Amino acid sequence: MPSPGSAAPAPSLAVLSETVDLLGVVVAKMSEKLDQHGETLVTVQKTALESRDAAQAAKSYTDPQRYGRHIGNEIDKALVVPLNRLEALHSGFAADRQDTRRTLDDLARQEEAVLQRLRDDQASAGRRKKRIPFIALFGLVLVLCLAIALPRFMAVSGTACAVLGGEWLKENASGRLACVFYGG
Repeated sequence: MPSPGSAAPAPSLAVLSETVDLLGVVVAKMSEKLDQHGETLVTVQKTALESRDAAQAAKSYTDPQRYGRHIGNEIDKALVVPLNRLEALHSGFAADRQDTRRTLDDLARQEEAVLQRLRDDQASAGRRKKRIPFIALFGLVLVLCLAIALPRFMAVSGTACAVLGGEWLKENASGRLACVFYGG
């Protein structure tokens, strides 16, 4: 190694040529390495872009509102038929309930009318019960009157005697007429 203050001999052309060749090889290797690094950087950049796009897509796919809408739509699709069936049943129940209410109201009115008619019949029967003693008394008086008047009527009329199965005869001694019944 030459000392720092001494002059160095000039390198030969062959050494310089070899050095330049070595420098060329080094530069070529470095260029190749830089190209590889460039390709690697392009690949890394491409991967980073793809990762970013995937992250953006994943972000949109993991958005709770989007999932909520999606789940809501799916639930709506799944529940449309049962809900429509339930709505139809509900409207049918409502119509049946209204019909039943009308029928019960009619039955209540009919029941009230029947109860009123029964009350009126009971009141009428009560009034008749109050009249029974007077009717019985009138019947007894009528029977007594007929018991007294009928024989007198029969005794006076020949037609009445014949209707009752008797015979109208004249008494010889007094000349009176009398109704006579013969046993047989």
